[in-house]
Amino acid sequence: MSLKKSLAKLALNDPKTIERNEEFNNFMKKVGEVSKLVKDLASGDKEKADKAQALADQYLDGKGEVDKEAWMAEVSRDAERRYEDRKIRREKADTLKTRATKAFRRQEYDKALSCYNQAIEHVRDDPLLYCDRALTNIKLGKFEKVYDDCYWAIRLNEKSFKARLYKARAHKELEEMEKFEECRKELDEMFPQHKDLIKYFLDKKIGHDDDDED
Repeated sequence: MSLKKSLAKLALNDPKTIERNEEFNNFMKKVGEVSKLVKDLASGDKEKADKAQALADQYLDGKGEVDKEAWMAEVSRDAERRYEDRKIRREKADTLKTRATKAFRRQEYDKALSCYNQAIEHVRDDPLLYCDRALTNIKLGKFEKVYDDCYWAIRLNEKSFKARLYKARAHKELEEMEKFEECRKELDEMFPQHKDLIKYFLDKKIGHDDDDED
C-alpha cells in the first residue's frame, strides 16, 4: 500500500508493520498459487495437470515427489496456523470494539480511543475500526489524526461512506475549505441517497450528537 502524509506518526505505519503486512500478503499469495496447483494436478485434465506439474517443479527446483508432498503439507499447516492466529486476534479486536462502543456512548472518548487503538493492533484490515476511531478523534477535536484513519478505511473499502464523511468534517474543522468542498462534492456525487445525512453531519456542532457510531 502507498503511505501518504503523516501516516508515519501512526503505529500502523512503522517499518515492522509494513514488513509484516507485506510478508503476510506474499505468503497468502503463495498459498493461493499452491492451492491452485494442487487442484489442477488432481483435476484429471491432462493439459492442466502438465502445466501445474511444470510450475510445481519450478517452485521446488525439480525436487522429488515426496519432497513436494511434504512441502505442500507444510504450506497447508502454515496457512492453518495463520488462520487460527487471525481468528484469535479477531476475537480480541471484537471484544475491544465492544468496550470502545460502550465508552463512546458514555462520552468517554479517551477510553474509547484507547480501545480502538488496541483493536487495530490486533486487526489492521477492518475499515470500520478506522472509521470508528476517526469519529472518536473528531469528538476529541484531534482533527489532524482523522485523515490517516480515513485514508486506510478507503484503501480497504473504496466505497466507504463514513470515511469520506469524516474526512470532509475534519477539513471543515481545520478550515481547509477547498479540500472540504472537494470532499463535499464527492459525497454528493457518490451518495446522493444520503444527502440529508451529509448536510446534518457536516453542519452540526461537534459534541451534540452521541448516536453517530453504530
